Amino acid sequence: MYASTYLYRMALNSGVLVVKIDVLNACAPAFLRDDKLIKSLQELRIQFIGLLSKESIPAEAVKTYKLFIEVIGNRPDVVDIQCKPIIVDWNDKVCKCAPVREKYPEPV
Repeated sequence: MYASTYLYRMALNSGVLVVKIDVLNACAPAFLRDDKLIKSLQELRIQFIGLLSKESIPAEAVKTYKLFIEVIGNRPDVVDIQCKPIIVDWNDKVCKCAPVREKYPEPV
């Protein structure tokens, strides 16, 4: 199961419309805590730091990297979310990245 499918379904089951995930600390809300999800967040963190490194940006330049995942749909068989990444740099500049929407069928 894709991480976005898991996040979507857990949010639906909990009645949560927006899920906030802290990528740099690999932290998710308590209702989402799961070993596979935490491992996925740790891998995302490593990929992000690798991307910074490739661009010659020190990892310390990023204070926070959070994902705000908005639940758009309400059907368990159709994942429908929008993810809004927000990064705060060491100068406290807030960078709101373009939102990414995912909508796809997923068997129940």
